Amino acid sequence: MIERLSISLNNESSKIIQKYLPKYQGSKADLIRRALIYLDKCEEIQETVDFKTIEAYIDYLGKLEHVIVDISHWKVIFNEIGTGSSKFWDEIYRIGEEHRKEYYDKGIRNIRMVLEHVEKTNWYKLNVDSEDCYTLILTVTEAGKFVKNFLTGFFKDYPRKVEISDEGKKIRIRVI
Repeated sequence: MIERLSISLNNESSKIIQKYLPKYQGSKADLIRRALIYLDKCEEIQETVDFKTIEAYIDYLGKLEHVIVDISHWKVIFNEIGTGSSKFWDEIYRIGEEHRKEYYDKGIRNIRMVLEHVEKTNWYKLNVDSEDCYTLILTVTEAGKFVKNFLTGFFKDYPRKVEISDEGKKIRIRVI
Protein backbone atom coordinates (compact mmCIF):
# COMPACT_ATOMS: atom_id res chain seq x y z
CA MET A 1 0.00 0.00 0.00
CA ILE A 2 1.28 3.45 -0.87
CA GLU A 3 0.05 6.52 0.94
CA ARG A 4 0.36 9.90 -0.74
CA LEU A 5 1.69 12.73 1.38
CA SER A 6 2.38 16.34 0.49
CA ILE A 7 4.73 18.24 2.76
CA SER A 8 6.23 21.69 2.98
CA LEU A 9 9.92 21.93 3.84
CA ASN A 10 11.65 24.76 5.62
CA ASN A 11 15.04 25.95 4.30
CA GLU A 12 17.04 23.71 6.64
CA SER A 13 15.13 20.56 5.66
CA SER A 14 15.36 21.44 1.98
CA LYS A 15 19.14 21.94 2.24
CA ILE A 16 19.50 18.54 3.95
CA ILE A 17 17.58 16.84 1.15
CA GLN A 18 19.70 18.60 -1.51
CA LYS A 19 22.86 17.59 0.34
CA TYR A 20 22.01 13.86 0.34
CA LEU A 21 20.20 13.44 -2.99
CA PRO A 22 23.45 12.93 -4.97
CA LYS A 23 24.75 10.42 -2.44
CA TYR A 24 21.65 8.19 -2.51
CA GLN A 25 20.77 8.80 -6.18
CA GLY A 26 17.05 8.53 -5.78
CA SER A 27 14.03 10.74 -5.55
CA LYS A 28 13.21 13.07 -2.69
CA ALA A 29 10.49 10.61 -1.67
CA ASP A 30 13.08 7.78 -1.55
CA LEU A 31 15.34 9.91 0.60
CA ILE A 32 12.52 10.77 3.02
CA ARG A 33 11.55 7.07 3.27
CA ARG A 34 15.21 6.24 4.03
CA ALA A 35 15.31 9.01 6.65
CA LEU A 36 12.20 7.62 8.33
CA ILE A 37 13.80 4.16 8.56
CA TYR A 38 16.90 5.73 10.18
CA LEU A 39 14.70 7.73 12.55
CA ASP A 40 12.89 4.56 13.60
CA LYS A 41 16.20 2.72 14.22
CA CYS A 42 17.61 5.67 16.19
CA GLU A 43 14.49 5.84 18.34
CA GLU A 44 14.69 2.08 19.04
CA ILE A 45 18.34 2.38 20.06
CA GLN A 46 17.63 5.36 22.29
CA GLU A 47 15.15 3.28 24.27
CA THR A 48 18.18 1.51 25.81
CA VAL A 49 21.01 4.03 25.34
CA ASP A 50 20.72 7.82 25.48
CA PHE A 51 21.96 9.94 22.58
CA LYS A 52 24.96 11.39 24.48
CA THR A 53 26.21 7.84 25.10
CA ILE A 54 25.75 6.95 21.43
CA GLU A 55 27.76 10.04 20.46
CA ALA A 56 30.51 9.05 22.91
CA TYR A 57 30.60 5.51 21.49
CA ILE A 58 30.95 6.90 17.98
CA ASP A 59 33.68 9.25 19.20
CA TYR A 60 35.55 6.40 20.90
CA LEU A 61 35.09 3.73 18.25
CA GLY A 62 34.62 5.64 15.00
CA LYS A 63 38.28 6.42 14.44
CA LEU A 64 39.42 2.95 15.52
CA GLU A 65 41.41 4.44 18.42
CA HIS A 66 39.58 2.40 21.08
CA VAL A 67 38.48 -1.20 21.50
CA ILE A 68 35.59 -2.93 23.23
CA VAL A 69 36.66 -5.31 25.98
CA ASP A 70 34.34 -7.56 27.97
CA ILE A 71 34.36 -6.76 31.69
CA SER A 72 35.59 -10.29 32.41
CA HIS A 73 38.57 -9.67 30.11
CA TRP A 74 39.19 -6.32 31.79
CA LYS A 75 39.32 -8.01 35.19
CA VAL A 76 41.63 -10.78 33.97
CA ILE A 77 43.99 -8.21 32.43
CA PHE A 78 44.36 -6.36 35.73
CA ASN A 79 44.72 -9.56 37.71
CA GLU A 80 47.56 -10.53 35.37
CA ILE A 81 49.21 -7.10 35.53
CA GLY A 82 49.16 -7.19 39.31
CA THR A 83 51.30 -4.38 40.68
CA GLY A 84 52.68 -3.62 37.21
CA SER A 85 55.93 -1.85 36.41
CA SER A 86 56.55 1.83 37.03
CA LYS A 87 57.02 2.18 33.26
CA PHE A 88 53.46 0.87 32.70
CA TRP A 89 51.91 3.25 35.25
CA ASP A 90 53.93 6.21 33.94
CA GLU A 91 52.61 5.47 30.46
CA ILE A 92 48.99 5.36 31.69
CA TYR A 93 49.58 8.74 33.38
CA ARG A 94 51.05 10.15 30.14
CA ILE A 95 48.11 8.85 28.11
CA GLY A 96 45.81 10.69 30.53
CA GLU A 97 47.74 13.91 29.80
CA GLU A 98 47.34 13.36 26.05
CA HIS A 99 43.61 12.70 26.40
CA ARG A 100 43.19 16.03 28.22
CA LYS A 101 44.51 17.83 25.11
CA GLU A 102 42.27 15.76 22.84
CA TYR A 103 39.16 16.36 24.97
CA TYR A 104 39.95 20.07 25.21
CA ASP A 105 40.00 20.25 21.40
CA LYS A 106 36.58 18.53 21.34
CA GLY A 107 35.14 21.07 23.80
CA ILE A 108 35.02 18.61 26.72
CA ARG A 109 36.58 20.87 29.32
CA ASN A 110 34.88 21.02 32.68
CA ILE A 111 35.43 18.22 35.16
CA ARG A 112 31.88 16.94 35.13
CA MET A 113 31.82 16.78 31.32
CA VAL A 114 35.14 14.89 31.34
CA LEU A 115 33.96 12.38 33.95
CA GLU A 116 30.63 11.87 32.15
CA HIS A 117 32.40 11.29 28.83
CA VAL A 118 34.92 8.83 30.29
CA GLU A 119 32.05 7.10 32.13
CA LYS A 120 30.88 5.89 28.71
CA THR A 121 33.96 3.59 28.62
CA ASN A 122 32.26 1.65 31.42
CA TRP A 123 35.33 1.93 33.69
CA TYR A 124 33.04 3.30 36.40
CA LYS A 125 29.60 4.61 37.28
CA LEU A 126 29.68 8.32 38.07
CA ASN A 127 27.95 9.74 41.12
CA VAL A 128 27.84 13.53 41.31
CA ASP A 129 28.06 14.33 45.02
CA SER A 130 28.22 18.10 44.50
CA GLU A 131 29.51 20.60 41.95
CA ASP A 132 33.09 19.92 43.11
CA CYS A 133 32.92 16.35 44.45
CA TYR A 134 32.46 13.14 42.50
CA THR A 135 32.51 9.45 43.32
CA LEU A 136 33.43 6.88 40.71
CA ILE A 137 32.09 3.41 41.46
CA LEU A 138 34.50 1.10 39.65
CA THR A 139 33.10 -1.57 37.36
CA VAL A 140 36.17 -3.72 38.09
CA THR A 141 37.89 -3.05 41.42
CA GLU A 142 41.21 -4.32 40.05
CA ALA A 143 41.24 -1.40 37.56
CA GLY A 144 41.32 1.23 40.33
CA LYS A 145 45.01 2.06 39.99
CA PHE A 146 44.63 2.27 36.21
CA VAL A 147 41.66 4.68 36.39
CA LYS A 148 43.35 6.76 39.10
CA ASN A 149 46.65 7.06 37.16
CA PHE A 150 44.82 7.94 33.96
CA LEU A 151 42.75 10.65 35.66
CA THR A 152 45.73 11.96 37.64
CA GLY A 153 47.57 12.46 34.36
CA PHE A 154 44.46 13.91 32.76
CA PHE A 155 43.98 16.54 35.48
CA LYS A 156 47.72 17.26 35.99
CA ASP A 157 47.71 20.72 34.35
CA TYR A 158 44.03 21.38 34.86
CA PRO A 159 43.17 25.02 35.69
CA ARG A 160 41.90 23.98 39.14
CA LYS A 161 43.57 21.59 41.56
CA VAL A 162 41.97 18.14 41.52
CA GLU A 163 42.46 15.66 44.36
CA ILE A 164 41.97 11.99 43.49
CA SER A 165 41.79 9.32 46.17
CA ASP A 166 41.43 5.59 45.69
CA GLU A 167 39.13 3.88 48.16
CA GLY A 168 39.07 0.33 46.86
CA LYS A 169 35.87 -0.02 44.83
CA LYS A 170 35.52 3.77 44.67
CA ILE A 171 37.59 6.70 43.48
CA ARG A 172 36.77 10.07 44.91
CA ILE A 173 37.50 13.26 43.04
CA ARG A 174 37.45 16.62 44.73
CA VAL A 175 38.03 19.96 42.99
CA ILE A 176 39.74 22.52 45.18
